[in-house]
Amino acid sequence: MKDKDWIEKGFLEDGLPYVRIGNKPKILLNIEALSFKHEPPSGFELGQFKKAAKKFTSEYTVYLVGRKPNLPENYLMDKMANDYAQMIRREFKGPVDVMGVSTGGQIAHYLAADHPDTVKKLVLISTAYRLSKEGVEIERRAAEFFKQEKYGKSLATITELIFRKKFWRKITSFFIRLFFRRMLGEIKYPNDFLVEIQADREMNFLNRLHEIKAPTLILSGEDDIGYTAEDVRITADCIPNSELILYEGYGHNLFNANRKKVLKEIWKFLQKE
Repeated sequence: MKDKDWIEKGFLEDGLPYVRIGNKPKILLNIEALSFKHEPPSGFELGQFKKAAKKFTSEYTVYLVGRKPNLPENYLMDKMANDYAQMIRREFKGPVDVMGVSTGGQIAHYLAADHPDTVKKLVLISTAYRLSKEGVEIERRAAEFFKQEKYGKSLATITELIFRKKFWRKITSFFIRLFFRRMLGEIKYPNDFLVEIQADREMNFLNRLHEIKAPTLILSGEDDIGYTAEDVRITADCIPNSELILYEGYGHNLFNANRKKVLKEIWKFLQKE
C-alpha cells in the first residue's frame, strides 16, 4: 500500500509488519516499542511515526518495523533480534542506522551485539540493559490482566510506566478504559503481547554491553521509572563508543513529550562522520 508521500506499509517477506516513508538510499530503521498487536501501524500510531520520520526524509528512507505475529513461547530478545538481522541483510544488503524506543531499544542491544554487520549507528531511547524492578512489577500485572482478557485494564496498567505524574496516569487510564476496544480492535494473537512482555522482564544485558561496537547515542528521561537513570548511566558507561543525554523532568514518554529536541539530537548524531 503506497500513497503520494512515499508511504508504504504491509508485511515483509518474513512476516515482520512495517511502514516506511521516504525514497532515499540511506536507511533509518526504527524497531517498534512494546506492542499489543503485531501488525502494520495505523491511526494515531501511524500519525506519530509520520511526524517523527519527516525530520529525516531529506536523506533517509525511514522504516518502523514490528515483530512478526503469532510468536511462539519463549521467543526472547535474541530471537527477535535474529529476525531483524535477517531482514536487514535481505532487504538492505548491508548495515543501516538503527534506533529503538523502550522494548525496541532492548531488542536493538542484541541486534548490535549479535549481528554487528547489520548496524551502522545505534540510537537507544528510553531503554537500558534491563527493566527496573518497578517496571517488571507493572508489566507482570499488565500480563495478568491480559491473560484474563481484561485488555482495557492491561493497557491502563502499562500507562503507569509512561506517565510520571499521577494526574496524567489517571486521566489516560480513564479514557483507555472507555475506548480501549476502538484503540485495540480485535486481538487475533494474544500470545504476542504476552511473549513480548515476558522478554522485556527477563532481559539483563549488563555483561554483554561491551560487545556493542557501533557508535551509540542514548537518550532518556531522568524520571523514567521503567529504565532508571542509574541503569541508563551504567548502560552508557559500558558501551565503548557511546554518548548519553539525560533529560531532567521527563519520564518514559520522553520521545513524544520532548520530540523536537530529541529528534534534533538524533539528527546531529547521525550526521557525524
